[in-house]
Amino acid sequence: MEGYLGKIKIDYREQDLLDISDFNSQYTYSMIENHHDYQPYTMTGLQSYNPIYAKLFDINKSGTNIVLQHKYHIHSLHSIFNTRTGEIVETPIFVKFSPLLDPIKYMIGKYPVQDDKIRKLPLFSPSESSTFPKLADENNASYIDGFFSFLSSQLLEHHGFLHGIDYYGSYLGVQDKFKMNTTDDIEYLYTSDYFNRNVGKHFFISDDVRQNITEGFGSRANKNKLTIQSEDLGAEDLGAEELGAEDLGAEDLGAEDLGKSSDEDNEVIYEKSSNSTQSSTDSSNNSDINYSSSDSASDSESESYDDESESEESSIPSSECDNVFAFLPKFPVQMICLEKCVGTFDDLLDKGVIDECEGASALFQIVMTLLVYQRAFSFTHNDLHTNNIMYVNTDIEYLYYMWENRVYRVPTYGKIYKIIDFGRSIYRYGGKTFCSDSFATGGDAATQYNCEPYMNENRPRLDPNPAFDLCRLGCSMYDFLIEDERESDMDDYQKTVARWCKDDNGHNVLYKRNGEERYPNFKLYKMIARIVHHHTPQEQLKFPLFAQFLMPEAERSRFVDGEPGMMNVDAIPSYV
Repeated sequence: MEGYLGKIKIDYREQDLLDISDFNSQYTYSMIENHHDYQPYTMTGLQSYNPIYAKLFDINKSGTNIVLQHKYHIHSLHSIFNTRTGEIVETPIFVKFSPLLDPIKYMIGKYPVQDDKIRKLPLFSPSESSTFPKLADENNASYIDGFFSFLSSQLLEHHGFLHGIDYYGSYLGVQDKFKMNTTDDIEYLYTSDYFNRNVGKHFFISDDVRQNITEGFGSRANKNKLTIQSEDLGAEDLGAEELGAEDLGAEDLGAEDLGKSSDEDNEVIYEKSSNSTQSSTDSSNNSDINYSSSDSASDSESESYDDESESEESSIPSSECDNVFAFLPKFPVQMICLEKCVGTFDDLLDKGVIDECEGASALFQIVMTLLVYQRAFSFTHNDLHTNNIMYVNTDIEYLYYMWENRVYRVPTYGKIYKIIDFGRSIYRYGGKTFCSDSFATGGDAATQYNCEPYMNENRPRLDPNPAFDLCRLGCSMYDFLIEDERESDMDDYQKTVARWCKDDNGHNVLYKRNGEERYPNFKLYKMIARIVHHHTPQEQLKFPLFAQFLMPEAERSRFVDGEPGMMNVDAIPSYV
């Protein structure tokens, strides 16, 4: 009934089902949502059980109302319930509707949309076989996302780790209408015969966008993003066979792809003709993921934390007029309830409000977050970019970290950063591996690695790479910060981002000298996993940008574990 390692004790209990009957009246609707009669909390079959619980606990009966034990549970869209004191606390809440099926595949005919089996939620029953396999899969990306959100909150609750995201519970249900931002997928969708035959029948689009497709989208939010799929999906979605060349090994990549190219790839990359504003604009979008045809349940949802499923007031976001939304009736989702953050790191970079000092603070916080997650859970995010980092405001002036008996003192500049969206993550807890089905054959990240539970014995083993996340993050930041400068002209903030974008041989993984992408689309992910190993979080603290925060020995007595802003990372054990 419980698992215990260190301070974190995972337990469950049965409780009455969450009453969401008033949630629609608490929600603030946009014009588009009103037009499509979107009521996010009109759901059937609501339950708190999901298949990960059967992996964690010896459950001896079929129950749908099993919940994890944690300090705060959602009470309303504006309040949480303290399970220890019984107190109801007013606080902003973000509710994330994470799809249990891939909405893009749904709209191109990869699921039997008229079969109610795809809407039958999983129950704990050894004899249960009528549930659609993806819904019953403990590695469903949505379940992986929700459970790590819980683990992150446990670090906050039991270890005072302020970068943990607070978690208020999760529930499965069939949503009357699921809303998805399809702006970056709409051109692809309109190439599907199935989509064109069934739009307006099995799913609905917020506007007639054919003219936009012909003329091209102009807003920042609609620029193409980094695509991680093969150019042609083919009959079986994105299996490893479509990626070709036997897992991108040395036999097909050649010397250049393996980071052994000649002098033309030395430090100076290329001069960009665009100005810095345009560069930053393009960068942020090109660094994000286009999830067309993904199998990752969490990947098809909102791209910003507040984009599609807000529980606070949202009025009418200015970006909503520029975006194209799909509405999918009777769609299975997980409702993940979290603390509400203020904004994304991407927003701050795009507005140009992050200077070298604030950038150093932000990156140090992110590095320490990854360091703790790796230490505690052998964690890799596998899609860490600027939109998957958010911040909350704080009155704490400095954060203190005890790491390897050294203390780092970091100014906050009023912000504490947190990593979100764990749908493509791989991590361990209590002797068990939790691996997103994004890495399964047909998943959007298939063949990035080769390890359990999706090991292909005919190919070389490739375990999750602890250096992957900072390289991926650097790639999403590069065009924000790096213009025409040689490294000798960069400040330490720019040097850090440029370094994270280099492979083991010192070559930029994003660009060749002539400005061409070195590894287009999903090939970039595969190559980072294979030829980037120096950018692990713990290796970063020796570099000047981060070493500046190391406190002198004489001042370390100021660190008092448990005081506001003070985090003893050394005291966080491994929970793997």
